[in-house]
Amino acid sequence: MAQKSSPYAIRVGYNQVWNNYFFPFNKKEQIDLLQKSKLIRDYLYKILPDIAQLKIDYNRSNIFIYLYIPEINLVLGEKQENLTKIVKEINSLINDNKIKLRFNLIEVKKVYSCAQTVANLVASQIKNRLPFRLVLRNTLNKLTPEKEVKGAKIQVSGRLDGAEIARTESVNYGKMPLSTIDSNIDIGRQEVTTIYGKIGIKVLIYKGKLWQKKIKR
Repeated sequence: MAQKSSPYAIRVGYNQVWNNYFFPFNKKEQIDLLQKSKLIRDYLYKILPDIAQLKIDYNRSNIFIYLYIPEINLVLGEKQENLTKIVKEINSLINDNKIKLRFNLIEVKKVYSCAQTVANLVASQIKNRLPFRLVLRNTLNKLTPEKEVKGAKIQVSGRLDGAEIARTESVNYGKMPLSTIDSNIDIGRQEVTTIYGKIGIKVLIYKGKLWQKKIKR
């Protein structure tokens, strides 16, 4: 059997960072912080499906939420009405008046250089019943002009276009050195529910090596 590992997981601590930061005093506090993190993530991903990345940091009196999203205005709304509503809903979910929520909104300017935003775009088009081959081909054509993108892979799995048997289809471009640890590989995953069932989407983008070898002269 082939042993496959996540391109993100094997690089955590080397050239990738954790999406959660907290330092609990005991196991009970660790469980409590993990439960809060799960509630916050489930809620935000439900109301904001275009999230590119979500990081949560904890200290004694604050929860810092770093939200990477292509359009910040969708979160803020008019006169920050949406943001105020989101803060109230999260406070009611975690049910802890001693902790303050602090949002940091970061705009993703290069949409086609971020794997998660590409996966979200593919998911939205498949949900609108566009042919998956057309979606994959058009998305890959928009990825290739980006300077950062050295290689890309877009993969969809499930009952594609209503087929009786589920299968996996993918398109590739350039290099994809998954086993090289110093490779800067961005990964994005998304699921979309159609009338035929769920379709899984995985996007890998290779952005070159983080440390170039020095040439001895």
